[in-house]
Amino acid sequence: MSVGVKRPHDKLFRTVFADPEESESILRIHLPPGLVSRLDWSSLALVETSFVDEALSESESDLLYTVQMRESGQPVYLYLLFEHQSTPDKWMRFRLLKYMCRIWDESFKESPDQAELRPILPLVFYQGESSWRYSTEFADLFPASERGESFLPRFAHILVDQSGLSPEEVQGGLKARVAQLLLMAAYHEPVGEALAQAARLLAQIPQSGGLNYVEVFVVYLAATQERRVVQEFAETVRRYALDIGGDMLTYAEELKQEGRQEGKQEGRQEGRQEGKQEGEIETIESLLAVGAEWTLITQATGITPGQFQVLKQQLGQMAVASAAALAGADQEAA
Repeated sequence: MSVGVKRPHDKLFRTVFADPEESESILRIHLPPGLVSRLDWSSLALVETSFVDEALSESESDLLYTVQMRESGQPVYLYLLFEHQSTPDKWMRFRLLKYMCRIWDESFKESPDQAELRPILPLVFYQGESSWRYSTEFADLFPASERGESFLPRFAHILVDQSGLSPEEVQGGLKARVAQLLLMAAYHEPVGEALAQAARLLAQIPQSGGLNYVEVFVVYLAATQERRVVQEFAETVRRYALDIGGDMLTYAEELKQEGRQEGKQEGRQEGRQEGKQEGEIETIESLLAVGAEWTLITQATGITPGQFQVLKQQLGQMAVASAAALAGADQEAA
């Protein structure tokens, strides 16, 4: 991996599927057809929050949507939990119940006098190395002899298992399919077919104002694939769309400079820290050079403009201290 992006899977997932059009394209495919026809899709909206445990934020991401039933106007929640881990987890259903209870808890902050709970439809999106093998029914976590008892909580989640999917079978909007294919390449070998399909689709995405998805996808690739793979992907995109491919090559070339010092084995902790900070600064300066907005840079690196200035000052101080130390050592040697 070439770029030290924090939680790259989470950032890609949340960035792409925060777009109502892209999320709708996925939800329509995987929800039961009878329910799809009953939902007023024009009312679909993202709730800007997360309910995942902080300790699990490296392996889970979530998005919460609200949408109205077409006939009654009753609002319901659609809760999408993305399991970005290599193997399925039996206890995911238990965590899912906790997250759903947190959603209801949060609803009382907005409507403390509500007379009823808003329904939640949970979906689990999984793209690991092995297929999902556990039940989708919560009650199945209890002993088989007691599962029929009326006092047990009951719900079933919808499972979107893409572990055995081929690149040609990936569905959804253009950006949603590209994101899924990049995730597939991160979790499965070989990566060539998935990235080739992603390149063809990326070339079809209209280039307009707003969020630059070319940057989003390049940053994710740079965080999850070797630099050679990023370069090859950019070359493939250029065969289909010269302008986009050229942009990707520029981004990839700039990102090559990131982390160069971080990878060196320094003899002292100061040297390792200096190399790490220099790599972070190079990454941010590379992204700024290609016109990346600070919003995207902070999402990718976790560093704000103010923190960036502090890093540069600290690096300058380290360089002065190192030069002074070397000069002192030369004088002693003389």
